[in-house]
Amino acid sequence: MMKTVITNAEVEGRFVSVAVEDGAIVEIAEDVVTLGADVVDAAGGALIAGLHDHHVHLLAMAARREGIDLDPLGTPLAFDDALRAASANSEAGWLRASGYDEHRHGILDCRRLDELVGKKPLRVQHRSGLAWVLSTTGIDLLLSGELPEGVEVDSDGNPTGWLLRLDDWIADRIAPTAPSLRGVGAELASFGITGVTDATPNLGQGRLELLRSAANDRSLPQRLVLLGVDDPAAVADFARVGPVKIVIDEVTGLDPDALAHVISAHHFKGRAVAIHAVSRAETVTAVTALALAGPHPGDRIEHGSVLPDDLDAILASGAVTVVIQPGLVGERGDHYLSSVDRVDLPFLHRAASLQSTGIAVAIGSDAPVTSADPWVTIATATTRRTRSGNIIGESERVDARTALGWYLSDPLDPGGSPRRVMCGSAADLCLLDAPLDEVLAAPDAAHVRMTWVGGRLVHS
Repeated sequence: MMKTVITNAEVEGRFVSVAVEDGAIVEIAEDVVTLGADVVDAAGGALIAGLHDHHVHLLAMAARREGIDLDPLGTPLAFDDALRAASANSEAGWLRASGYDEHRHGILDCRRLDELVGKKPLRVQHRSGLAWVLSTTGIDLLLSGELPEGVEVDSDGNPTGWLLRLDDWIADRIAPTAPSLRGVGAELASFGITGVTDATPNLGQGRLELLRSAANDRSLPQRLVLLGVDDPAAVADFARVGPVKIVIDEVTGLDPDALAHVISAHHFKGRAVAIHAVSRAETVTAVTALALAGPHPGDRIEHGSVLPDDLDAILASGAVTVVIQPGLVGERGDHYLSSVDRVDLPFLHRAASLQSTGIAVAIGSDAPVTSADPWVTIATATTRRTRSGNIIGESERVDARTALGWYLSDPLDPGGSPRRVMCGSAADLCLLDAPLDEVLAAPDAAHVRMTWVGGRLVHS
């Protein structure tokens, strides 16, 4: 690999040149020999370690890119227009849409979808990822007379189109597609993201092969950490493995003792756990179970959307990391204000208060549930503003440098010390077009000029 020298770069407040060779940083000095090197003039822009998103769902991101993205649409009329247009331009086969939000797009059932797409099979994913709404043709194709638990029916016993928590059941009945991850990799690189942790549980052999192929052909250039893998050796050729992902759901029942038993079994095998917990009931159950099982390095709470502060002492003493998604305050905050119990609002998507009590905090986008753009998330963490300008949890604000630091923690030590640009470290780098203080004053992905993974340029 050709030597690269990045000159006139701001690194931790100093203006230096940084030499990269064989995938690593080999020299940082005011003057570096550039003969025979590929030279990049940073022109005073900040050079920082590449960002790592600690909670994404890569294949869902890819599928969403190839379907109809409803999230940018702010009104029922825009929703209707988008589905009509997609139906008119589609060929045979299933139509797929994602990001439906009843508070912006209106009430939805199969009858409304039929008016928009006629007899075409359509499935629309709810913004939470926990439910789908199908057109009548979609219902007929998928159900074939079956009514498994999770299929909503009206007073006459007819399906309304809503299927709740049936993702795996649906996947067994719709011919799987292999969405390209190239667009996802390019988008992440454009944000300065050099690594991601895929938090999808139980990835399975088919999905692992899609990720392996994308990593090997570099259509997905980011370094990968996977949570939904049982055997680390099975993915060692293209990814590292983090804690075991465990999903708990108050709708299907919560049992702290049973969860503690599952956690202990994973700890016995040397694996930490990453527990998906969103509601108050789920976070209380998760933290109680972790206390019963006893601490293990690397244990995590994913989301912790409503996290009462009387759990803080248990989290801190057990060195449990909370992987937060402050971006949800911006994207879903207005809905929260109208739907979240007032007693829970002070504990909604906590940030500053967690860190102040000694709890390790890391950050993830939860894409495609929210935008993967880390700079939007950093901005939201500093303002706590919703789409309409309301503020939720003003006391939970953090400064932009702190939020950026959460993206810089080690992929296998989320919430740990930020990675730095230093000799001997991997050349996973993000070059900005201005000094860091200037960028953090108004965080925006437009400031990302170049991104390298292992010294290889993946975005310019």
